[in-house]
Amino acid sequence: MTPADAILVTGHRNPDMDAVASAVGYAWLLNAAGTGSYSPGRVGAVNAQTQFALEHVGVEAPPIVNDIRARVGDLTDRLPTLTVSQTVLEACQSIARTRRPAPLLDADGKPLGLLTGAGLFAHMADALGSASVMALAKEFELSADRAADAVTPVLNVDDHVRDVIGQVLRADHDDFLVVDADGRYTGLVRKTTLMSPPRRRVVMVDHNELEQSVPGLEEGEVVEVLDHHRLATIPTSVPIRFQIDPVGSCSTLVTERAQDLKKAFPAGVAGLLLCGILSDTLIFRSPTTTARDRAAARILAGMAGLAPAGEVEALDAAIRTLGESLLNASAGIGSRAAGDMVTSDLKYYEEGGMKVGIAQIEVTNFSELPDRLGDIRAALAELMEREKLALALLMVTDVVRGNSRLIPVGQARVIATLPYTRLDDDTFDAPGMMSRKKQLLPAVLAGLAQLV
Repeated sequence: MTPADAILVTGHRNPDMDAVASAVGYAWLLNAAGTGSYSPGRVGAVNAQTQFALEHVGVEAPPIVNDIRARVGDLTDRLPTLTVSQTVLEACQSIARTRRPAPLLDADGKPLGLLTGAGLFAHMADALGSASVMALAKEFELSADRAADAVTPVLNVDDHVRDVIGQVLRADHDDFLVVDADGRYTGLVRKTTLMSPPRRRVVMVDHNELEQSVPGLEEGEVVEVLDHHRLATIPTSVPIRFQIDPVGSCSTLVTERAQDLKKAFPAGVAGLLLCGILSDTLIFRSPTTTARDRAAARILAGMAGLAPAGEVEALDAAIRTLGESLLNASAGIGSRAAGDMVTSDLKYYEEGGMKVGIAQIEVTNFSELPDRLGDIRAALAELMEREKLALALLMVTDVVRGNSRLIPVGQARVIATLPYTRLDDDTFDAPGMMSRKKQLLPAVLAGLAQLV
């Protein structure tokens, strides 16, 4: 879990190498710049290529973040408790110390009720109005459960605030008991806190679309975007720093920002960012590659200690070696689960009210593809049904020869708009295609636009 008070730096869902690298690298850089507390996260499992890179450079994967919607547990205060063996006097002393109600628990740590100042005064009203000191003393000696409110509302630590706010508003109580999945006490939460929970702040890297970001972002606050993809609309309440540049990798932008700030990454982080560039540019073979990507790669290779900084030939040789090892880590589909192939690097897009999902995998040749087409199509069909897609498509890219094969499943009229040659096995040949972002996506969106 990432610290709830830290600003989350995260890439897109189903993270690829660049999404993980840029989140780790940019969080490190922002912390080094002293502008606040930042924590990297990832929205999904790491793929085989990313796992290889993390192990190779000796960096831990950032924590997984499934949802940033406010939960009751995020707002809970752990307050002292009482048991049935304790007295009304001890309850009064506890409330006097904390200025908050005192939860009453049984022997298993489960709440029996709540002791409040108002409840104690109501219970002791007669004794307080009596002239007898003995009567008051007897009241103080009684078991605390005699004065507890047993009908106090109880919330679960994992409840989303949005889901319980109606219950909270209807209740007359100002404090709510909070329990875990086993019904054991975890703390108290105030009504006022639940009515205005803090919004998780997020820095988006390697994406700028709400649909591709961490679930619950609509309840969060985007404070910055650093990306290299097409522009989408993100509502913000105040102006934010927003940078989108046409380079091959978001890790390049992170590296350039570090150069601007005159910061040098630790060797492991530099190596991870270098892997982000090599993966997204397919070792500079992708048409998205720019001179800026190559320059950033050399800087990172020097920081990572792959070769002496400034020795261009040695740096380039080390970069190529690392790049080949990186791409080989994900090559081969013979034993890879079809479900993993269609979800490990998957992005969703929408045009004209139609939603499509496009996944991409890299291989060193297409020799294993014919035997897997049935499994892959079944996985794509399941994805299409689950996500209500008009088209689910897997782009299989031969990183050695620079070609791709497309495996589409979806509405016939949508598939018919694909401007590629259909082969006998009902896949599509896309010679020279290596970039989903720059080459395939524009063609798919243009085809959808024709159907509107």
